[in-house]
This record gives sequence, C-alpha cells and structure tokens, in this order.
Amino acid sequence: MTYENNPTNQPPRTNRTMLFIVAVAGLLLCVATAVAGFAIGRATANQETITETLTELREVTREVEVTREVEVPVVVGSEAGEAPVAQTDEESAESEVESSPETAEQAPRLEEVEAIDFDLFFEAWNLVEEEYDGDIPLNQEILYSAIEGSLDTLGDEYTRFIRPDVAARLREDAGGSVEGIGAYVRETEEGLFEIVRPIPDQPADLAGLLPGDIVVAVDGESVEDLSFDEVILRVRGPRGTEVTLTIARPGVEEPLDFTITRVRFEILTVQSEMLEGNIAYIKLTTFDQTATDKTVEALQTLLDQGAESVIFDLRDNPGGFLNQSISIADLFLTDSIVLFERNNSGLDQVFRADDGDLGEGLPLVVLVNAGSASASEIVAGAIQDNGRAVLIGDVTFGKGSVQQVHELSDGSEMRVTIARWYTPNNNTIDKAGITPDVVVEMEFDAEVDIQLNEAIEYLQQGE
Repeated sequence: MTYENNPTNQPPRTNRTMLFIVAVAGLLLCVATAVAGFAIGRATANQETITETLTELREVTREVEVTREVEVPVVVGSEAGEAPVAQTDEESAESEVESSPETAEQAPRLEEVEAIDFDLFFEAWNLVEEEYDGDIPLNQEILYSAIEGSLDTLGDEYTRFIRPDVAARLREDAGGSVEGIGAYVRETEEGLFEIVRPIPDQPADLAGLLPGDIVVAVDGESVEDLSFDEVILRVRGPRGTEVTLTIARPGVEEPLDFTITRVRFEILTVQSEMLEGNIAYIKLTTFDQTATDKTVEALQTLLDQGAESVIFDLRDNPGGFLNQSISIADLFLTDSIVLFERNNSGLDQVFRADDGDLGEGLPLVVLVNAGSASASEIVAGAIQDNGRAVLIGDVTFGKGSVQQVHELSDGSEMRVTIARWYTPNNNTIDKAGITPDVVVEMEFDAEVDIQLNEAIEYLQQGE
C-alpha cells in the first residue's frame, strides 16, 4: 500500500499558465547557452595535450612495481599459500611475440570510484531502518555485504573480499602447522564446496572422503546459502573437536555423513623416493616459499643415490607463489621463456629460466591432473611448450590469473586480479587448462596409480 499527499490549495489557472510559459522560455535559453558553450569548447580544445596526458598515465601504471601471488584453491587444514610475495626479476616481453586479443588495452575508465554518490544507498537503508518489519543486521554486516555484492559485478571469482575472521585463519595457515580435517578443497563453477583430495593419512582420508565429494551440510546445517569462506570456517576448528560433513558423492543416490575429529598436523611440501630403474620420484604438494629449496634438496639426495631420470608429480597441487613456480621451472629448463604476464594497463613482461640448474639434463616426465592449478600450470606449461619433457595425466584445472593480496585496516583482505599469464607459446590456460601429451584418465577411487605406471613405463622405454 502507498500513501500520497493530496494538495488542497492550488493557484488560479491563469497564473499557472503564465508560470508554465516563463519556465519553458527559461529552459530554452539554458539549452541555447549550453550548445554555444559546447561549440566553443570543441573549437578550442587541444587534442595533443589530452593524448599526452593519457599516455603518461599508462606509462606510470606500467612502471609501478607491486608484490603479487598466484592465488589458488584453498586447503582445509593445510598451507594456503596466500600471503603476498615480492615478484621475481623480470624483463620486457620480446617484440616478436604477438599480444593475444585478451591483452588489448581497454579504454580508460571515465569515472572515479570516489565519485559514487552513496546518498541513494543511505536513502534506501534509512527506509529499511524506519519501516522494515524484522531484524536488521549490524552495520558491519551491511558494509561487508555491500562490498561483496559490488565485487560480483566484475564477474571475476578471484577478485574477492575476505572477511577478517577468515583472513586471520588463512594468515595463521602460512606457518604450515594447521588444525583441521586435512583435505584440499575448491569452489566449483556452480559454487559448490568440493573435496579436491584428502591428504594421505589425515582425518579426512582416514574417514573415507574421496576426491570429487561435495559438502552439502556441516553439522546438520545446509551450506547452500553460505559463501566458500564461511564453509571453510565451519569445517575447520580446534584439534580434538568433531565435525560432521554431509557429502553428495557422484554415483551414490543418498547423501553420506562422515564424523571427523580435527587434528593438528604439518604438511610435507615435498615427498620423494627412488623407484625401480633408478627413477627419482618427487611429488610437490604446494608452491610455498620453501618449495624450490626442498625440491632441490630432494633431487640432489636422489642423484647421490644414482638417479638417472625424474618423475615430477604436480597432481592435486593447487599452486602457490609466483616466484616459486618460476624457480621450479628454471630447475629443469635451460635458457628459455617460462611465462608472459600481461594486463590491460600496458604490463607486458616475460619471465625466463637460466642455464646451469640441477635438473636440466635429466630425462623427465611431469604428472598433472584436474587438481593441478595455477602455479602448477605455469611449470607444466613452460616445460611442455619448450619441449623439455612429456606431460602425462588429465587436463589441468585452468587458472591463468595473478592476484595481489592487500590487508585492510580491520584485518580483512582484498584480493585483486592484477594480470593474466600466458605460456611460452603465448597461450592462455584460463578456463581451459593444459592438455597433457599423454592423456591417462584415472578414477577417483582407483587402487592402482595408472598415471604413475605410465610415466615409469615411458622412462624405462626411453621414449
């Protein structure tokens, strides 16, 4: 129901007619003045000055150095690899490499964010406060929701606002020692909370969770209306406490309940062993800031034991720091391009590998799957495009963007996509992933690792 005020005192009809005529005449005079001013402005505008100003702004943007990371799918009960890291040394992109259509510079935005008129926002919420028949959330909740909703207009799932409680938990994870259930997780394109892989011998694995499981409820409460970060907070918790996850499993009609006791544990960044035939097997689980050092240490140990070839396993590695992905690729590559990084502000840079590293001359196979994301794809793409080794496994995750992490004044975080990266052959993997040279599909619950067996056979046959 709406209510209107009905005026009772109106001026005589003659007076209203005269007022109307005067108003129309004034409006026409204003329009004529505006047109004349526009014409004079067009005639006297200095186009050269405007062009120089825009060019200068783009140059400044291109020259500013920032710290960045490759943001990755989150790990519940493992190191998330989400703290900022200074960028590695970089050179300008070579002129013979053509820019792909996605990197064409966009027209500068003609509006400033500071110019947004929030009067309408307050007008709307003042009405809610005065008239709404129900509970109104706290101002902080309204503010956070407004930020999150406005970021949705970007259409970029990786540019996002992290509330303080979640951000604090993620920063704690950077220490490597974590309390949780022990599983790699991600948010699917449909917004579902998916188990990418339980960590071996940790609670999620021991309870029977499988890759591909979808969490539909936590402790009996549906997660349908919760954000990805809110689900993480509910799954995580102090060691010794229990959490019950309701799982939708592909091929199983009814939901499954798993009650899991949380524990405190540390994740091994690198796992390694010598396989039959003097094959060094090295599995890298995450690109944290120790990844390169630990990979080099593992490789050197196996070489000292007589290793003659290498299987480098990046399966279910969700990624991590950009600088680590470049140095890991450099470990196996001679002087060559690792990746290009570009954005719409004019950034066009190349990251290179140098000669003289430990793994350059060894026969090599790289294992990848749908859980290999971001930094893992940088390494796999560089090795594949440079013809250094064969990739075996499944098509990778498909994330080709770089995020900058900012801690805000209240402890929350903003993660902003600042660039896209491209493989040495100038291909983007965003949304598409990398297709291995030898595709070997493997079921989630397979008892035999047929992808690893394929890699061993490939090296033994010397192909």
